[in-house]
Amino acid sequence: MSNNTANITEGQQTRAYAGYYGLWVGLCWITSFSLSVLGLSSPMAGNLGLLLGILSIPLGIKLLRGFGENIAPLPLGRAWHLSWLMYGAAALLCTATQYIYFAYLDGGLLVRTYGDLLELPEIQDLMQQALGPNAQTIAQEALTAFAATPPAQLALQFLFWNLILATFVAFPTALFSFTRKKGEN
Repeated sequence: MSNNTANITEGQQTRAYAGYYGLWVGLCWITSFSLSVLGLSSPMAGNLGLLLGILSIPLGIKLLRGFGENIAPLPLGRAWHLSWLMYGAAALLCTATQYIYFAYLDGGLLVRTYGDLLELPEIQDLMQQALGPNAQTIAQEALTAFAATPPAQLALQFLFWNLILATFVAFPTALFSFTRKKGEN
């Protein structure tokens, strides 16, 4: 087999496993997002969502280590590539779910919940300290702008932030999961 054919096969294998692993990490992120939305009315659900989002990183490390141990050697460059593709696939899945949520399920829940939070005296005091005397006006304008944002634009903003998150966690994940050559510590 020529070296070029081996690289094509290796690249296809990397993308295939990245998609599969991204599905699992994406399911963690989707569940985390869902629990975070529920966390607006139930703090325990929000905490579980945060925990699940954090635990998706060790899951990614475990999946990549399994790839390196059972499928093919995983040098650092390939580990980073596989890791970024995995988190990128997870970001796309999560963004699709977020679009569905904002387009069909939310119905203004987020805006109403944030509006209710802004009415709490302790939140108003914090806003006054942080933003000054125009705090309530600024908050209302921000809520109005958020309510007027179309679901597709919200989804694109979430995609942007999900991909930034994927980029930030891909390298540490690769560092914890790459296969060292025999004889290295």
